[in-house]
Amino acid sequence: MKSFLLRVITGMVVAALFSFYPNSSVNAALITKTLDALTRITPPGIIMATQGEIPMFKKGTVVTLDEYGNVLEGILADTINLPYESGTAAATLRKTSVAPPMMFIPYYVTDTKPKYRLLTFKEGNKVIFNAKGEVTRGTITNTNDSIEFNSVNHMQITSGEISFHDSGMVATCTLGKNNYLRPVGWQQLLTANFTNNTACSGLVEFKGKQPLELNEKGEVMKGTLNNKTQLLAAADGSSTKLYEAGTIVEFDEKGVVIKAEMMPKPE
Repeated sequence: MKSFLLRVITGMVVAALFSFYPNSSVNAALITKTLDALTRITPPGIIMATQGEIPMFKKGTVVTLDEYGNVLEGILADTINLPYESGTAAATLRKTSVAPPMMFIPYYVTDTKPKYRLLTFKEGNKVIFNAKGEVTRGTITNTNDSIEFNSVNHMQITSGEISFHDSGMVATCTLGKNNYLRPVGWQQLLTANFTNNTACSGLVEFKGKQPLELNEKGEVMKGTLNNKTQLLAAADGSSTKLYEAGTIVEFDEKGVVIKAEMMPKPE
């Protein structure tokens, strides 16, 4: 009996001691470092690369590194092609409470083959990487890039800041050209914007070359209207309001417009 109690007490003491030591895989501290020279640093997840594929970071700036010395954040010294957020497994399996929209379904994976998804990120600007070494936020340079979500849906974007949701969906960008997208609450606007020659259920045309904000489903949270458009004034769809082309609109989570203002006129 004494031997049994001794083993129990010993086990409790050992367990208590271990509880005071942080788990390095969970609580590993990030490292910040000021670079005293132009330096190439690999992001996480890289196991093979040419020298030109490894981003170079600017002298005199601060980089954030993980516990293995991989870069998580820094200021680019050169313009470079880098992979961008492709989505997590958890986000891929996420369910929605409504019928999925026609536009953008990045979490329904139909092609499991690896894809080499690249965007050109601009020197002198900050980039942030995820744990897979993909950019989640940065500034792109090309004026005619395209992001492919699946075999049906893609988006043309242009130079400017860009960020991504964990699902791989674009969170913020500058739209490359006029594009039909679904705003939040589109289920209440299925036919509201039909015309004599356009019948696109719940879709609204947003203006290109303007900032755009999307939720994880690819629904517009903020954008600039390209045409006169009926939008929700009540979440249940009982009332709508007509907005003029060129209006910057922002929606709440139900799709009701909470802010609207006209684009500034060019000087």
